[in-house]
Amino acid sequence: MAASGGPYLLMAVLCERAQQDQYGSFSVMNVLEQLVAGTDSPDAPEKMPTFRFQGNLAISFASGNARGDHTLSIVPVEPSGSRLDAVTQVIQLKGEDHRATFVSNVSMDISDEGVYWFEVSLDRRLVTRIPLKIRYERAYVQPWSTYMLEH
Repeated sequence: MAASGGPYLLMAVLCERAQQDQYGSFSVMNVLEQLVAGTDSPDAPEKMPTFRFQGNLAISFASGNARGDHTLSIVPVEPSGSRLDAVTQVIQLKGEDHRATFVSNVSMDISDEGVYWFEVSLDRRLVTRIPLKIRYERAYVQPWSTYMLEH
């Protein structure tokens, strides 16, 4: 893409929240690179229970020499390698420093530990991959094990 003079990827992140104000300023809150699912329950299961991940995906391009409609596609890939359904959106690039920003809600069931990848393609060409690492911790501590008795 850069060999043709654009478009140029400015940002591709998973975050807690992304928003644009009425003046066009864009904010990304709490970039997510890793999530730890955990419990301190004494009867916590060995395997991580399925939970629902919710956040935003924010992707932004500067047009450069690119103009016209382009198809942006995001494909989530599970740690097992299973590819989920693509989310697609047509974005319009207007040349020069014009920016095209895409924000999508992400809501998916997470059932396995490992790295979930979000493959970002523009016009069927892979631009980048965004990782989200999921870990499960069973951190139950018996109340009496944290105190030492002295005689």
